Amino acid sequence: MKMLSNNPLLLIKLLTLHSLLALSAAQDFDFFYFVQQWPGSYCDTKQGCCYPSTGKPSSDFGIHGLWPNRNDGSYPSNCDSSNPFDASKISDLTSHMQSEWPTLACPSNNGLTFWGHEWDKHGTCSESVLNQHDYFATTLSFKNELNLLQALKSAGIQPNGQKYSLSSIKTAIKQASGYTPWIECNNDSSGNSQLYQIYLCVDSSASGFIECPWPGSYCDTKHGCCYPGTGKPASDFGIHGLWPNRNDGSYPSNCDSSNPFDSSKISDLLSQMKLDWPTLSCPSNEGLKFWGHEWDKHGTCSESVLDQHGYFSTALNLKTEINLLQALENAGIHPNGSEYSLSSIKDAVKEASGYTPWIECNSDSSGNSQLYQIYLCVDSSGSGFIECPVFPTGSCGTSIEFPMF
Repeated sequence: MKMLSNNPLLLIKLLTLHSLLALSAAQDFDFFYFVQQWPGSYCDTKQGCCYPSTGKPSSDFGIHGLWPNRNDGSYPSNCDSSNPFDASKISDLTSHMQSEWPTLACPSNNGLTFWGHEWDKHGTCSESVLNQHDYFATTLSFKNELNLLQALKSAGIQPNGQKYSLSSIKTAIKQASGYTPWIECNNDSSGNSQLYQIYLCVDSSASGFIECPWPGSYCDTKHGCCYPGTGKPASDFGIHGLWPNRNDGSYPSNCDSSNPFDSSKISDLLSQMKLDWPTLSCPSNEGLKFWGHEWDKHGTCSESVLDQHGYFSTALNLKTEINLLQALENAGIHPNGSEYSLSSIKDAVKEASGYTPWIECNSDSSGNSQLYQIYLCVDSSGSGFIECPVFPTGSCGTSIEFPMF
């Protein structure tokens, strides 16, 4: 972290958390992803595609699958080898599936391999609520509930090779469906990003669409996350750390190996830390490893002003001084998957805190830039916020996504 300034300071870093919607279900999953794909994007890649033996599919979104998922980001698969795909069980649905659930895999085929894969990998994990026939019939019914192509066309978004903003695509689908989608992109044969798949979520009984329990910025990346052993974090920003920095742009670290993290010294703070300073690292744990890392790397370098208890209690107190989520929502900036200007986010935090923040972005699992962490500066005694003399390097771009939680 490079900082250039004339005064010592501390950085308090807070990261966006996501709490998934808790659904009560007896089966080993919490909700379904209903996934549809655009055939043009499937085919316009380096590997190409093959039309099914029944002919070229219509120019419309086609079903990819209905996939059971868990709230912790994992998903069950291949749950019952004793109940393999049996085409005779869906004979009355075959003609409809050929039009709404077409295969594009090579070599050209009639779709049975594709549908068999979907049942064996995903459908067998939903047997507690859907038998084989119902799995496919239910999925077909969800497609009939929402015409994705018409929703996009009604918003002026046409499959004509033009570029459209991610927010406009999401808004169009939400307006038509009532729920926020997740958009997956792939790259065409020239490396350009293109709309590929659209995800909507379905409740665990497969009875209707729900708002997706999307992970927040830490979790919605290629590495993912794990909720702590104490349970899902609150739907709020969480502390990452309180980091001493020097005026020449460098920062001290691991300053006192003789004073390692000792959880007994902060026993009175543990319940509050589990709420306001939760871990999201994998494998799932109680948070002690995360807090130990923060103390050993950063806290030991603040011993001249803060002992171990003082370090953690000070960071917790600083968080209570400003409600970042409320500050953003008061400015109309909500964690709903929409894009907002970087300047509006900074202005909202400054309006609430009195100080200019620095915003760090990361990329979600599809490569889109999203709000990740918010930095504010604290004086060298740890007693209060100050205006940051100079900010760290890095850029978010002018428009960034604030992911749902």
